[in-house]
Amino acid sequence: MQTRTLGQDAVRLARLARLQEPHIAPLTAYVDRIRKTTDPHEPYWAPYFDPDSGGLAAQVLLLMESPGPQVSQTGFVSLDNPDGTAENLSMLLRLAGLSRSKILMWNSFPWQLSAERVVMPTDENLEEAAQYTLELLSLLPALKAVVLVGSRAARGWQHVRNPPALTVLNCPHPSPVNFGPKPGAAALALSVLGQARTLIGQQKSALSDADYKTIA
Repeated sequence: MQTRTLGQDAVRLARLARLQEPHIAPLTAYVDRIRKTTDPHEPYWAPYFDPDSGGLAAQVLLLMESPGPQVSQTGFVSLDNPDGTAENLSMLLRLAGLSRSKILMWNSFPWQLSAERVVMPTDENLEEAAQYTLELLSLLPALKAVVLVGSRAARGWQHVRNPPALTVLNCPHPSPVNFGPKPGAAALALSVLGQARTLIGQQKSALSDADYKTIA
């Protein structure tokens, strides 16, 4: 399977051209709206949802922590971003049998804090963003589960007041920095994503040997 494809200009431009497709247009409008809520003097910028995801029909929300540096190059929260975290997560979803058409990726703190390095959102950041997470949940009528990807995502969820009744799962962050020193983290993440697949009743498809690429 191909990963990191949004590093290619042709792929990125084709994806941008799809932002008004019916399954993603209301989410594009949501991003445009939260961009306008930020102080123009602050370096906050929010990427778009990926049209290759389930969009409004998503049954599983993968709630990450905050946009990483590569998002500045692509403009998307996507499994196809040219970085190790996106690649690992893409592999894990494939191994778990959870289809892209069933998921939506987003961040607990949706604005990028730095285009040059990874900056973790503070508790104050996460509290600030919680109202926008709640608004997003209201836009996803088919949603059944939220997977909190990483400890900061889990902390951010604590600030979301009165969320709808959904199954909430905690998943280790799939960054190479996290998986490298923690040999059991990838297996745990795979198990959690498998639980999400079972929850929505999706049948697991057969995998080829090529799918079992090392996750690191």
